[in-house]
Amino acid sequence: MNYNFFIQEINNKKKYRNLIILGVILLAIGVYCLSKKTVGVSIFSWGIAIAFLYGGWISLKQLNELSRYESKSEINRARAYTIMFFAMAILLFVFPKTVNMILSIGLGIYILYQEAVKYLAMKNYFGSYFDTWAVIKLIMGVIMIISPLFLSRFLVSILSVIAIIFGMFFLMTGINIRNGRY
Repeated sequence: MNYNFFIQEINNKKKYRNLIILGVILLAIGVYCLSKKTVGVSIFSWGIAIAFLYGGWISLKQLNELSRYESKSEINRARAYTIMFFAMAILLFVFPKTVNMILSIGLGIYILYQEAVKYLAMKNYFGSYFDTWAVIKLIMGVIMIISPLFLSRFLVSILSVIAIIFGMFFLMTGINIRNGRY
């Protein structure tokens, strides 16, 4: 059975089963990830790991192209990027929550450092540096350090709601096509 989805043929009478199946799968994943956020963080991390694998594959293709005509330093830099992409993908597959926590803490420290540097650079001038956006960034940086999985859970919630919306859309479209309303 062929499960290819083409947007041009979405209203094809023969494709309604595929739309219904896709809608049910997206609804199930969205509801499950929304109800169990720790599993959702793992699924989210595995999705990011797949993106890193794709980036590693692209980097590997570029490395093969560079090996023909570039200098050793460029080849070594491309090799390092390739190794970093694949290492990050493996770490995200094996230790999803730990890597998310480390990345969140690192990002929180970076945000706080960046805001402190901006404040120190601007403190000698007249007026206050801290506007609303700077305060929001400071609060987010502190939250990311105190509660490292906050950002991941927040993103999982948003992606789960999006999956539920698309699942309902595909399910309703498939049912409408089956009933002859399209």
